[in-house]
Amino acid sequence: MYDFYSIMKSDIIPNKFEVDNLLFVEYKCPLDQDTVEIWSRYDYIVYILSGKKTWSTKESQWPVKKGEALYVKKGASVIKQNFSEEFCMLGVFFSDAIITSSLSHDVKKIPIKHIEGADTFVIEPINMGVALETFFQSLLGYFHNTNKPLNSILQLKAKELILSLANSKDNLKIASYLKHIVLNELPSLPNIMEANFCYNLNLDQFAKLCNRSKSSFKRDFKNHYNSSPGKWILERRLKKAAELLPLNTDSVSQIAYDCGFESAAHFSRAFKLKYGATPSSYRKTD
Repeated sequence: MYDFYSIMKSDIIPNKFEVDNLLFVEYKCPLDQDTVEIWSRYDYIVYILSGKKTWSTKESQWPVKKGEALYVKKGASVIKQNFSEEFCMLGVFFSDAIITSSLSHDVKKIPIKHIEGADTFVIEPINMGVALETFFQSLLGYFHNTNKPLNSILQLKAKELILSLANSKDNLKIASYLKHIVLNELPSLPNIMEANFCYNLNLDQFAKLCNRSKSSFKRDFKNHYNSSPGKWILERRLKKAAELLPLNTDSVSQIAYDCGFESAAHFSRAFKLKYGATPSSYRKTD
């Protein structure tokens, strides 16, 4: 699985600006793979300058084209390529700390209204208005200027973007989520686990997604689930598979992959140990 944030900030991407845990990037996709799994320790926004691409989870997908944008929460997702035309995007990566610092002084001035699904969405299309269109066009100008923008300007641009979304009547789910970040010191551990258990992330990566050290993550996980992360993830994957098998016509191998297993053989052994039947037998008898 590709570490999307680390790739974007690496030397192979020439057009980027970085300030602390804030990253702006203009990215022309050179990948020749049809489908790639990625993860990011930070939330990010993609704005499409040209071409098409599809961001997806194991359950839903969001195709985007020129002039469209997505808000993607920290965690794992799948990118499906479209090779019919050159793809180029603007990306903005920002930590929870940047969200908090951008909104802390103004959050009381913005009516805080909880929107259903704001805590649990993984990817959300951004409804573009004049203000956001203008923002991305102004941001693009910095990449075509010979002078690198001052760090303080980049920090102000990030604040402008986050404040615009938090105060947007057209993006209420994203706005509610951003305000939730400000009011909570740590990301919701169960929300992150439910959104990402079906991807092959290791414990260090899960800890980063939860803004915790590995030891704190394991301690908080034990307090919440009364189980170890490894045991819970296996049990959750098997439960998901048991739900899919009777309802889904996909092959056992595909279901194993969709639930996060690296091999069908490992999946079959673990499933039989848990449910007393092979996945194929369970599908027929359930």
